[in-house]
Amino acid sequence: MAQETALGAALKSAVQTMSKKKQTDMIADHIYGKYDVFKRFKPLAVGIDQDLVAALPQYDPALIARVLANHCRRPRYLKALARGGKRFDLNNRFKGEVSTEEQTIAQQHPAVQQALAAQAERQAAKATTEAEVAPTQAETNEAAE
Repeated sequence: MAQETALGAALKSAVQTMSKKKQTDMIADHIYGKYDVFKRFKPLAVGIDQDLVAALPQYDPALIARVLANHCRRPRYLKALARGGKRFDLNNRFKGEVSTEEQTIAQQHPAVQQALAAQAERQAAKATTEAEVAPTQAETNEAAE
């Protein structure tokens, strides 16, 4: 492991004087700004917590874990898990697959079921709107003739 520099130690000390809420907000901003895999809510590789701790030594590992847990509880992330497929590391490279068991657990989560129900409602409303518009256009064409 690399030896900590004086600047790194000063940064770590300055960060740790902030409230835990400010630190978690700062970590979240940094992670979402730097790592595309978080911005796009792709399924994360198993063990990514250790990669984040190594990549962000200036932050408390417990707070990094808190930010990661918050990310993994978001409905958008759970929907990505429910779809299954590949898992990705911090560099957006393929690193494993979402297991069938993990997929099933994510699909049973209330937030995912609520999001899927809302999506089904939107699709039904869109289909109804399109069905109403189609006859109106046909009537317009008949009237024009």
